[in-house]
Amino acid sequence: MRMWPLLALLACGGKNGDANDTSPAELGPSPACDGLNDAMCMMPYPSSFYQAAASTESGVINAIPPEAMPINRDAVPVRPDTLNELDGFSTLTPLLVDFGAVSLEGVIGHDDLDAYLAADAKTVILNAETGERVPHFVELDLTAEPGERLLILRPVVALAHGTRHVVGIRGMELEAGGAVAPSPGFAALRDGGSTDDAGIETRRSRFDSEVFPALEAAGFPRGELQIAWDFTTISRDHAFRRVLHIRDDARAQWGDAGPTYVIDTIEDADCTAEPKEGEEPVHIARTIEGTMTVPLYTTTDSPGAMLTRGDDGLPFQNGTGESQFLIRVPCSVAENPEEGAFLLQYGHGLLGSRNEARTSWLGEFVDEHRMVVFAQDWKGMSEYDAGYITLMLTFDVSDFNVIPERSMQGMVELVGGLDLARGALVSDPALAFGPEGAEVPVIDPERFGYYGISQGAIMGGAYLGISPSHARGVLGVGGMPYSILLNRSADFDPFFLVFQEKYTDGRDIQLILSMFQTLWDPAESGGYAHTLNADPLPGTPPKDVLMQVAIGDAQVTTLGAHISARMWDAPVLAPQTRPVWGVEEAAPGYSGSALVEWLYVDGPSEPFENIPPDKENDTHECPRREPAAQQQVVDFLFDGVVNQYCEGPCTGMVEGTCG
Repeated sequence: MRMWPLLALLACGGKNGDANDTSPAELGPSPACDGLNDAMCMMPYPSSFYQAAASTESGVINAIPPEAMPINRDAVPVRPDTLNELDGFSTLTPLLVDFGAVSLEGVIGHDDLDAYLAADAKTVILNAETGERVPHFVELDLTAEPGERLLILRPVVALAHGTRHVVGIRGMELEAGGAVAPSPGFAALRDGGSTDDAGIETRRSRFDSEVFPALEAAGFPRGELQIAWDFTTISRDHAFRRVLHIRDDARAQWGDAGPTYVIDTIEDADCTAEPKEGEEPVHIARTIEGTMTVPLYTTTDSPGAMLTRGDDGLPFQNGTGESQFLIRVPCSVAENPEEGAFLLQYGHGLLGSRNEARTSWLGEFVDEHRMVVFAQDWKGMSEYDAGYITLMLTFDVSDFNVIPERSMQGMVELVGGLDLARGALVSDPALAFGPEGAEVPVIDPERFGYYGISQGAIMGGAYLGISPSHARGVLGVGGMPYSILLNRSADFDPFFLVFQEKYTDGRDIQLILSMFQTLWDPAESGGYAHTLNADPLPGTPPKDVLMQVAIGDAQVTTLGAHISARMWDAPVLAPQTRPVWGVEEAAPGYSGSALVEWLYVDGPSEPFENIPPDKENDTHECPRREPAAQQQVVDFLFDGVVNQYCEGPCTGMVEGTCG
């Protein structure tokens, strides 16, 4: 197994915790790699070994030395600079350790989550402040080759913000037989032996007074442990201060009317025209393309841009940028404008664009239910960003932060789009219909909601989390966090191939993906696990969400939706397709959030491991096309009520629905 050859000359006092009686000067410099798990540098991850005491809300700051980071085959190291701006790790971070070819016999599986409380559990994650165990499951990274498979502990509820957590592992066996041996450094720490490793010795007193006692109180005796460590999660302040700052600054500038804009094109269709053979009936009377002018908080208004940074670490305005929007007025509204229309803000899928709102199923849906569609490109994760993302992964993944940071600019532009659609656009002549001289505005600014699908649902949870206006939204085939979704997504395969080409060790890939979760949090649902409705952010009302997902989805695993349901108090709608751990079943006809799962009998099965289902007969596209799902969406968005239109549990066939 590969060992990192470089050592960082970090001051031992920079570590999070108390120093041992042995002076650092006698021990030499602290290493860049943690001796608790010496099979690979930066294991275990995340760890307080890579955090330093600081006057932040969490009490620490991330302090990962550059020498510890993975290096690609072109000798380009990953830079830790953006991670080191933050005061902790993601609240849904995967926990990684390298035990080699280890057996999973007796570990907690995602099909047996009650086992996290078992007296003989092999793994434990503790909230160090409360002593409570955190539910989680354990898996090996089967995306890597044998010999490069990290052991992964995945929390299935979000950890508390700004809080220290303690991890313990015991009783693990090797596939070849015999117990996993602790590293010499951890054995010395556990058993009282001496080392010349400053990274071990300077943590000894804290392990003796805080880490081992916490584990023993939870039923994990010190002598049984094969490894133990701790880490601190990111505070709410560091997680959200940038996105809230640019949201509030931008809204103060554009006011109630929304950003300034121009209408670029108007395209009308004849709703009375008979469709030709093989063509769909006309459902959209008018399609409008426009451009908003918005405050810009990124270094440029183009792919690859990061947020600006002032002396206080907050973004500052860097001139203005442009955001294109698309509006579609259905025939039902154009022909009878007096009744007004519901405003549907639409969030597009993976690396897509506003033009996804042109799809035929959506046109038919909004025509039937009298909705005007408003869509924008999601900067940071649109089709215009795809090329840069591929180049970034190819040359230097250190620039990954451009994705979530440009996406935060995009989120604020979505806030502006809704403000515009409910503001100045209401009285725009392009959105008025009726007899000449007696035209009627068609948008009802008091009736509106969000509908995001796939990426529009994964990132839509973040958008709803900062939206000052939305009260509810529909998240179709989404979930959280990206770190659990990516390995299990067939859509990630092309990008995964780039990683495999650039990194010779599969362990590096999993480590990088895990580190990215902390950076991604403010721009995807996972970062808003606590704040969407349980404890909303300042200036943000709580949200109800309707989640519609498909078992066997090869693009977004339902495991992510289950985490969302637990965190957002979303019961499974009765009659449930299957029980979901930690989620109650609720009879239809209530107001609140909900999770609805569709089972497609001709769809693929869900692998137990962290790999995608077979993409043949993929179920990902199906729920949005189900009449029962569509009526459920309408009831929820219009009235906030969750109704059931399936006859029994929601089941169907891919063939004939979306296949």
